[in-house]
This record gives sequence, structure tokens and C-alpha cells, in this order.
Amino acid sequence: MSKIKTLVLFFLLISTLSIFGIDADLRSVEIDLFIRPDGKADIFYSLDWYVPTGDMSGFYFEGFGETPVFNYNMCFADLENNQRVPLEIIKINNNKYDIILADSRRFSGQAIYFLNYGTEFLQSGFIGLTVSNEFGELFYFDWAPVQWDESLEHRTLRIILPVTVAPDEDFWGFAEAIDLRTEQYVNSANKIDYFASEGDRGTYYFTIRFHQDNVSARSTQRIQFYIPKEFVPVNFDSIGFTDNSSSLQRSNRTDKTQQNKYTEPEITYSTAANFFNMPINQIIIFVVFLFITVLVVILKSRSFEIAVERAESIRWAGDNWTPPKLLVGSYQVDGKIAEDLHPIEAAMLLEVPIPKIVGVMLEGLKRQKILEVLKENPLQIKIVSSAKAENGYEELLLQAYDTKGNALSGLLSDFFEKVIANLQEKIWDCDLEETKEHYRKKLEKQSEQPEQEKRDRYYIYWISYHHVYYSNAYSGINLPEELSGNYQNFMSSSACFEGCFSPPSVGAGGVDACYSACHNACHNACHSACHSACHSACHSACHSACVSGGAH
Repeated sequence: MSKIKTLVLFFLLISTLSIFGIDADLRSVEIDLFIRPDGKADIFYSLDWYVPTGDMSGFYFEGFGETPVFNYNMCFADLENNQRVPLEIIKINNNKYDIILADSRRFSGQAIYFLNYGTEFLQSGFIGLTVSNEFGELFYFDWAPVQWDESLEHRTLRIILPVTVAPDEDFWGFAEAIDLRTEQYVNSANKIDYFASEGDRGTYYFTIRFHQDNVSARSTQRIQFYIPKEFVPVNFDSIGFTDNSSSLQRSNRTDKTQQNKYTEPEITYSTAANFFNMPINQIIIFVVFLFITVLVVILKSRSFEIAVERAESIRWAGDNWTPPKLLVGSYQVDGKIAEDLHPIEAAMLLEVPIPKIVGVMLEGLKRQKILEVLKENPLQIKIVSSAKAENGYEELLLQAYDTKGNALSGLLSDFFEKVIANLQEKIWDCDLEETKEHYRKKLEKQSEQPEQEKRDRYYIYWISYHHVYYSNAYSGINLPEELSGNYQNFMSSSACFEGCFSPPSVGAGGVDACYSACHNACHNACHSACHSACHSACHSACHSACVSGGAH
């Protein structure tokens, strides 16, 4: 037993040391920010990571003022040898996310991580209207991308305005014509250029590029500029004007002569930050942290013998838990259709909102006289039959409610993760668009047909699906935030327009995926407690809060 304890101690020490063995370098950051006429913004991050030593899974993304709604289909990493890997995005808190490769993948060498999310810009105050005594009513832009905990070779922000232009326009002349003005500090810290970005439907949009070379750690790239209101087709009806006259008096017209004038913004740190930035102090912190870790490992090893004796008698309910997987359509066979999907799987494939999918299951169980729905907000049911549900999905859903009939978000997440896993197995090589069209037509043709009931084992759920999909039934279901919607729902609005934008650097196709955004609450808690216990403790000691990075 002493040999086993020694071996376990050795491997734990090796694992602890490996935390500090990653040599990860974030070489550059590029951001494409598309402002929509409805006041929302579509933001794309391209992050060029290089890992010459060790291997890396992901990093922390934090320090933003906006609330992101991630487009999981466009969040992935391109590795060497033309490998495209989906990303898992784990919410640590309201202002911090852990971005890691799916399926516990790691890489060495180069990888470019792509993130895409939508957010409210107008309502958050990053764009809006202001009045100047000298220049009149103006549209303003005032935003900064996240800061990073290490230096960068370059950082580029491209702001695409909903202002259509000709592709052969004289863009410097156009900027002069619309009287675009920037703050002086913006000119001194950035190289500025103008050009046109092509939208998805052939429309070209006026684009302002802000570029920085040799970016120091934790430096900001706050961008502030102004354009007369009449030149920017954004719906400002929901806001009023703010008085930025004093700020405008410091503004300076963007000029070509500024292009070669780059001055790194002055960065100041607090006394505590200066302490942690000193190399000798970082070494002391590292040694102290390593000593504490070794001490904890030794103390834990004393109880190893008891744990081994009890291991065979313990069966954890969650030891087979796996996070939701992304479905990658790389092996699809043209024209192949998955013809035996459960109605719930078809609903997930068609991106039906999750509350509606819950409604379909509840309606099916209600028709079988297994349960009654007592309330929709908050959701509460009553089991009225002691018979065990025959279908696996039925039983899994019923297990997601407590004895009083209240929904348990963690177990409800398990339900959708199971649906995702089964769906992935069934359609991994299918033509997704053809499969979607097949089930759209099937849904349209559903009706109460007794003869169909004999042929289709999922008949009652197809009828329930049809009933819920084409009516307001279960429209009042209130689920936790992480189970209530998706990126597509957020970005759609009555003010939407034709000609959306996605940067060419992202490449075609993205990750054609059916993704469950709901992560088990227990999993998130364990991830925060266990994963962050080692890495985040040292990371937080050496770096200030709310700065992205921390490769791990």
C-alpha cells in the first residue's frame, strides 16, 4: 500500500507541475465588429495562439462590458493539419467564460480560436446619440475589446458600420465627406484606415480599421469616434441624447498623417499590481503556492488507503456524465436522410426553442395520462400514474422533477444532453439540410390519423409536436436562463435587414452543429471549484482581475 501511495503522490506532483509547464503565446488578436441597424452588434474574435512547449486546451475570456450571446455554430478552433475543432464555452460567472476545445482535446503548435457572439450595443450605451454645440447631433461609438494578460504582436479592430458604399469608393474622401471625427488619444494609439467589407449578399459596408503593433500586456484599445446622425441608419427611437460637448472639444479629425504615429497608451498599475508584476515576487508566489500544493497532496495521500477499500462499494450517480457535444458535418453524405428521429430529436435539429421542446414532451405525457401540468411559470407538474414510462426520453424527463413537481435545471440539462448525444449518433454522416427539410414536411402533414398510430411508434409525439409548434400551447413555460433560447433568437428582430456580415477570416461553413447550450449546474460548479483551484489560484495572484488569457 505504501508503494501505491508513493506512486499516486508522484503523479499528482507531476500533474501539479504540468500546470506551469504550458508555454502558450497569444501572438495576435483580430476583432470584427458589425453594428446592425437595430442597435445590436455581431462580434467576431480571431485569436492566434502558439504553444511550442506542452499542450493547451483553452483560455479564460473576461473583462468585457457587454453581455455576450454566443453563436456556438461559429465558435471553433482551427488547428494544424486542417483540423477544425468545436469549442465548449463554460460560464464561470457573469463576466468570465472558460473557452476550451470540445471532447477534452488539447493541442501543441499553432491554433486559431474563433469566437462569435451577439450583444446589445445601443441599449448598453456603447453607441448612441450626443449633441455638440459646434457639430450638432452626432452618432457616437465608445467601446473597447477585452484586454489580455500578455503582450501581442498586433491587435486589429475592424468596425463595420451599416453604411453602404461602392467597393471602388475613395474611402478617405468618404470619411471626410461624412465628417468622421475621432478623439485625439485614439489617433495617437492606433493606425487608422478605411475600406469596404463585403456582406453575405454582395452589399459593401463602410469599415474603419484600428491597428496596433507591439501591444503591451493589459493595454486597452478604447475606440471613440463621431459621425453626424444622418449618415448612420441605426434606429435610435429607444434612446435619448447625451451631452458629450466637453469630449467633442477634444476631438480631432482623422488624418492620414496619423497613420505612422503609434504611441503606446500609458499604463498605470495599483500598488498591489506593481508588487505582483515584479519577477522576484512572482517567483516567491510560485514557490509558496507549490509548497502548499505539495503539503495538501501529502495530507490527502494519508486517506488514500481508506478510499481504496471503499471504492468498490461506491457508485456515483454522475460518474458517466459527459458534457454536450457539438455535431460536426464533415462526413455528411449528400442526400442521406436520418428517417428514424424521435420528434424531440427532430425539434432539436430544427432549432425549436427549448421551452417549446419541453412543452412537446409534456403534451405527449399528458395525452398518455401520465402527468398533469399544474403551472407553467414556474413550471410545475403532477404525476397522475404510477406506471413507468416506456420511452427512455419520457423516463429521463420525469426524473428531472422533484417530489413536488418542480423542474430541476441540472437534471433537465441531462435530458437535453442525452437528446444531443443520440441525435449526433443518428445524423453524423447525414445531409443536414435534406434531413431538416424532410422533418419540416413531415411536421406539416401531421394530423389526427388513427391508421398512422399503428405505423408510427412516435405517433403521439408527432401529434404533440404539431399541436405545440402551431399553437400558443405552453407558451408561458419559464425555464432557467441557460435553457431559454439561443443566439439565433437573440439576433433576430423586427428591425433586421438583408445583408448580414461575417468576416472572411473565419472561413466558410463554421461548425455546422446542433449544440445544447445548457450545461449541468453541478458540472459548472465542479469545474469552477476543481479546475480553478490550482490554475486560477496562481493566475489570480499574478494578474489583475477581469483580464482575458490564462492559457491552460
